[in-house]
Amino acid sequence: MTAPEERYTVISADCHAGADLLDYKPYLGPGTTTRSDAWAATYVNPYEDLLADTADRNWNSDRRIAELERDGIVAEVVFPNTIPPFFPSASLMAPAPSREEFEQRWAGLRAHNRWLADFCAAAPGRRAGVFQILLNDVDEAVKEIRWAAGAGLKGGLLLPGTPPGSGLP
Repeated sequence: MTAPEERYTVISADCHAGADLLDYKPYLGPGTTTRSDAWAATYVNPYEDLLADTADRNWNSDRRIAELERDGIVAEVVFPNTIPPFFPSASLMAPAPSREEFEQRWAGLRAHNRWLADFCAAAPGRRAGVFQILLNDVDEAVKEIRWAAGAGLKGGLLLPGTPPGSGLP
């Protein structure tokens, strides 16, 4: 007699995704798309994996689901991986923004968060997105956290920034 087949549910808790550089444009607020075009025209991506033929696994939902299923994974926790608009590098590696850079960097993070909400919604119940915030403007950070929770994102990352009231630039 053969033992019954055991099945396991596998959820990857360390996946990474983000939009292709120009695909963030529809998620930018008014007044930032022109600046985003200028920034994108001069940005040189230093990350080989984001330039390779396989880079689209970061944003191609159908490909991603197929690859996860081939590996026996049914769901994923999605952390940021690509470069949001106005960042010098991936958001997790970028230095804290200066006061002059903050507004544009914040717009770039919000664009990523909105893209991520749509990416997760494309595979209901299979993706738990992790949004990003900066604390340079606490009120705006709180609004973004509330927006992200309402949009179905499941966790957040606090990026390096200037602590409020510190007197630092």
